[in-house]
Amino acid sequence: MHKKIGWTLIAAALGICSGQNSEEENVCYDEPQLGQGRNVVEGWTYKSDLDKCYMFYHVKRDDYSNENIFLTESACNRKCRPHVPAECYAKRPPSKGRSDHPVTTYDPNTGRCINVRATKGRGVENVFNNGASCTKRCRDTDLRLCLNATEADCEHMENPSTSYRYDNVSQTCKKSADGTCGGFQSAEKCFQRCAVLVENKCTLPIQNITLCEKPTRRYGYNNKKNQCEELFGCADGGNSFQKAKECWSLCAPKHRCNMSPDTGRFPKIGLYTRYYFDVTTNGCRSAKKLKSTVPGNTNLFATAEECKRICKPEYQGTPDH
Repeated sequence: MHKKIGWTLIAAALGICSGQNSEEENVCYDEPQLGQGRNVVEGWTYKSDLDKCYMFYHVKRDDYSNENIFLTESACNRKCRPHVPAECYAKRPPSKGRSDHPVTTYDPNTGRCINVRATKGRGVENVFNNGASCTKRCRDTDLRLCLNATEADCEHMENPSTSYRYDNVSQTCKKSADGTCGGFQSAEKCFQRCAVLVENKCTLPIQNITLCEKPTRRYGYNNKKNQCEELFGCADGGNSFQKAKECWSLCAPKHRCNMSPDTGRFPKIGLYTRYYFDVTTNGCRSAKKLKSTVPGNTNLFATAEECKRICKPEYQGTPDH
């Protein structure tokens, strides 16, 4: 009974039509099922603990009306996130050259309003006259759970009395100290959704988020070990960089892996084969040295294995928080 009341309150807070029956109202809070069969297709599901729709692979259905599975992200948003205007997730208008004007568009992947040049068209478009209007209409509604959580957001939690909230001043996730609803059940969930708002991504924990359309090899900074680590994840706007060089240069610029190769003036002459890390190509390369010594604090390694171990570590999944 308590859960049913909580779902009703949350549905009301999200603006879901009160004329629907309870089963339809609660579909957004149901756990999606993979299903049985071989015809696996892409879809979307709403995660209420993050207030966001994520990619979900499932066995194709004939009827999706009573499940928390949608064929498109826009359909998921319309049903479960009606407070977010449709234009915020629409494609931004293309450039048409000389007829373009300076406008602003919202990028939901980074939670940022971006200044671009484009030509306004007709219909639903992800285009705004300025950053202020874009921020108010899209960022603040899309990231509502981070910026303006309500008591109703904690009703569905297993332990509503313990929640975490995003602190926009310190740009970190903290446990709610006054007992009010912070919006998230854990710090991990808070960082997963709100990391896009943090300016210095290097301070964030690595979170291997793979709930996107096409996960790829990326790089995150482990602030406990002061090193960048490879992971298979998404461009989630958090501690996840597309290139290894970007991670090393931004988060660990003085690390030996980010230094210039300690190969000397003649890297092809010498009796001893040593190795250095090429941060641009993210690979260990060989070089010849006249002396066998390896300083240990420069970009030079005795073996290729040592180079890979220090400069190409893989994320082991140990949570920082």
